[in-house]
Amino acid sequence: MIDTYNSDVVIGTELWLSEETNNAEIFREDYITFRRIGVRGVFKNYIDCRVLWTDEVFEMITVEVKVRYPKFAWEVVGIYRAPNEHMRVIERLAARTEFTGNSTKPSIIRGDLNLPYADWNGNSGGNSGTQALINSLVWENSYSQVIDSPTRGDALLDVYLVGPESSVTSSGIVQGLSDHLAVILDLEWEDTCPEPQVEKVVPVYNKTDVSGLQTFLRDKCVVCASNGSNVEEIWNNFKNTAYEIIERFVPHKTLRKIRTPNIITRRLDD
Repeated sequence: MIDTYNSDVVIGTELWLSEETNNAEIFREDYITFRRIGVRGVFKNYIDCRVLWTDEVFEMITVEVKVRYPKFAWEVVGIYRAPNEHMRVIERLAARTEFTGNSTKPSIIRGDLNLPYADWNGNSGGNSGTQALINSLVWENSYSQVIDSPTRGDALLDVYLVGPESSVTSSGIVQGLSDHLAVILDLEWEDTCPEPQVEKVVPVYNKTDVSGLQTFLRDKCVVCASNGSNVEEIWNNFKNTAYEIIERFVPHKTLRKIRTPNIITRRLDD
């Protein structure tokens, strides 16, 4: 893929190498490689980048990519969730990437998350705990899922959450090296001081439908109390109920949108 497309950045998953395997044995010398279990981020060596954090439990790594403005950087996140893995990996992703401060740090999340029925644009109602969690991740960070074609069979398993969406100039699906198709993104690294955050979908808790919430809780608490064979299951039921409450009874409002200048074009491959 690197030789074919001459990509600046490659984010991949499901490459489980021994810790003793040196990056130079697998990847070209003109790239810098960061790994976390089976997830790897490969960056051309002229790019100013460093590992920002790796998750101590899950296959998740974030690399900070600096641009010319010295206090401004992108975050590039690679994450893998196995088909039967617990949804706590999504909870951890949401916690790690949570919006803070008064400006938005541009970021890309490349995830092989094996959730073919999820609505990554956050348009579906949160009737399930999984969808409510995804909605929270997308809304609170103003992410857009920019890939709308299947990446394995008829399923969209590999997602790209990008913020701001206006940084993406083009995207496409190409033949990969496994049973998954690869994703090609052309985007603009923003090369200027960030403007204040001016778009964000936020819950308006003081306008909650209290009457509807109370009726819902009276019925729901009976179900939650009778389900669950251990503390973790009961706790997960409680969290799913909380997400559903926010989706159904708490209205949201949208702030104004950030403007993104078009400066530098870079290519990001799967």
